[in-house]
Amino acid sequence: MTNGPVRGILISPDATLRESLAGYARGSGGAFALLQSFSVRLDALSGTQFKTIQQATPALVFVDFDSSVDLAVSLARDLVKASPGLVIVGVGATLESSVLLQAMRAGLSEYLTKPVTPPLLAEAIERLLPKVTPTGEAGRTLGKMLAFFSAKGGSGTSTAVTNLAVEIHRLTGEPTLVVDLDAELGEVSLLLGMKPQFNFVDLVRNFHRVDADLLASYIEQHETGVHLLSAPFHPEKATELTKDQIRQILQYLRGHYRYVLIDTPRSFSPETIAAFEYADEVFLITTVDLPSLRNVQRAVPLLNRVMQRGTEQLHLIVNRHEADHEVSLKDVERSLGLPVYGTLANDFEAVIRSVNSGKPVVHNDGKSPYTRDIRSLANRITQTEATDTDRHQKRGLFSRLFRNRGDAAGVEGSRS
Repeated sequence: MTNGPVRGILISPDATLRESLAGYARGSGGAFALLQSFSVRLDALSGTQFKTIQQATPALVFVDFDSSVDLAVSLARDLVKASPGLVIVGVGATLESSVLLQAMRAGLSEYLTKPVTPPLLAEAIERLLPKVTPTGEAGRTLGKMLAFFSAKGGSGTSTAVTNLAVEIHRLTGEPTLVVDLDAELGEVSLLLGMKPQFNFVDLVRNFHRVDADLLASYIEQHETGVHLLSAPFHPEKATELTKDQIRQILQYLRGHYRYVLIDTPRSFSPETIAAFEYADEVFLITTVDLPSLRNVQRAVPLLNRVMQRGTEQLHLIVNRHEADHEVSLKDVERSLGLPVYGTLANDFEAVIRSVNSGKPVVHNDGKSPYTRDIRSLANRITQTEATDTDRHQKRGLFSRLFRNRGDAAGVEGSRS
């Protein structure tokens, strides 16, 4: 999983148990994080709540057996089937050995008898760590996933994503990946002046056998150090993608990169919804014109439903901003009911020159107002002031892999 806190979810109507687990989380010094607590009986657990548990990607799920042993066993089986590797911990009164065996066969990893105290929890989690941290995953920190969406085409989202990725990598020196999820008409490779050999659909086709070395052969590296997983050139390949495949790949990618920036399609396609569900932050990019603002108003309710933390993780960016525009930022905020997170200057000449040359503005024009605003946004997103020394010292997994890119070349020719 990660070298951060062990992430857990509790399903129990027992207030004492909920407080005990919450208290353990508070006193664990960051070793354990209680993501969510569902205070419902198992017979009242909804499909939406089950989906929420999956999307939260916890390491542990604590299930209260006291309301219904049969439903608890069934839930354990369903959770493990939906998320292989998930560790299920049962909690409740003492069980007969035959019932406990049935629960273990269904996928239960541990059973704790009430009352469950913080010391008991600490001992149990310590025992479960080998299961929580699979072989080969120890020390890996899940990266930050940032999704970018525009409710109207032509809002400059792809340009913003591309330039932000370059600047975030420059600031932090951390492995940074751009995923072009617009499988029909994605254009990030064009904006970076690259001609990728493979793309997102190729990765989907071979995901069943992918590992870090194989993944590197599907990734292109830009001269700035940013990596790209491109959209396919042929739009018809988009029909091969399913929502579940996209979820699996996004989750895998965040285990290998510190920052994953996703350029989503301009529609609520399965790819877009999957990105929203997995993103830590969603950036909604708009221009100040009536069609764009109206579409943002229409999009926000759906975004609020599919994102884990609702509008708390939704950030509005106004592109092509002009300080003397007749519609002020205050007008935009009042109209949409969202605060403006940041703005990007209307520097048409610099941006169009960048697009036509395939060179990001931040890499090619340090004096552009657009560059200034991109750097401000990147600073806010990363909340860092990394020095040049820091940047040169940091080297991620894929930096090492790409030094040996020639070794992978012989493998690439066999890919479909």
